[in-house]
Amino acid sequence: MNEERLTGLLASLRQERMDRVGDDRVRASLEAAWATRQARRGWGFRMRRLAPVLATLALAAGLTGATLNASGDSALYGIRVAIEDAAIVLHPDPEDRSEYLLALLDQRQTEAARLESSGNALAASRVREIEQDTLRRLEAGLPKLPDDTSVTAPVPSDTPTPSASPTPTPVPAASVSTAPRTPTPTARPTPTPTPTVRTPAPTAPPTGTSFPVTITGTVKNPDLTLADGACVGTVPPTDPAAPCTPKTVQGTYRFTVSGRINQVVTFYAWRYDATAKIAYKGQATATVHGPTVQMPDIKLQK
Repeated sequence: MNEERLTGLLASLRQERMDRVGDDRVRASLEAAWATRQARRGWGFRMRRLAPVLATLALAAGLTGATLNASGDSALYGIRVAIEDAAIVLHPDPEDRSEYLLALLDQRQTEAARLESSGNALAASRVREIEQDTLRRLEAGLPKLPDDTSVTAPVPSDTPTPSASPTPTPVPAASVSTAPRTPTPTARPTPTPTPTVRTPAPTAPPTGTSFPVTITGTVKNPDLTLADGACVGTVPPTDPAAPCTPKTVQGTYRFTVSGRINQVVTFYAWRYDATAKIAYKGQATATVHGPTVQMPDIKLQK
């Protein structure tokens, strides 16, 4: 077969039409190929492609959970402490940061006590060091109570003072006389009342090292309703009309300060009525006996 004949045969095919059977076969083949392509682009195909990514994420989540729940005797405990300490910067508010550090301190104290009770002294000492570091961070950010709040006002007590016994008045001797004389009656001395001296009762001075103390209380208006938005502080206000923070929320306040056992805490509350130009003030005093102190209610008065 030469080239001229081959060219003629190919040219004749232009005039020919594919039969019905061949046409249906080609159409079915194309439709099957298109369906296969669409199936590969469906959710199943995508899930198969995302399976390695999802497995990696699940592994990372499991490792993170194991790290955040690692106990003091685990090799992951150091990573857990580093993550918890790094989260301190996520609490810019001082009170919020103090609450977070208090929660960490309580958690680490509990962990150290658990390890000590189980007999793991090495891990317990490690957790105790971390606990002391947390305590130092907390103490560095806590406000200190004023020094004058550690002295209480003297409490009067009735203590009688011994008085001197009255001195009898000397009676002059009667002169010798021949005539009988009627003796003059001698007046008995009237005892002088001795005033009672009140001596102050001794006050126990603050003892021990300082530690975080959480102080809570309630401020009420003169009509005994809750004073919302009242100013609260450890020193009396110099200008009640000046802006202040923090303020009471639904009449309650909460402070975390650094205090000692037997230290006296005095909190002042005030609210300025700009319309009537009247300042309402009040205060309450309590003694620190533990990590939490419930202050007496403060009633605002003119």
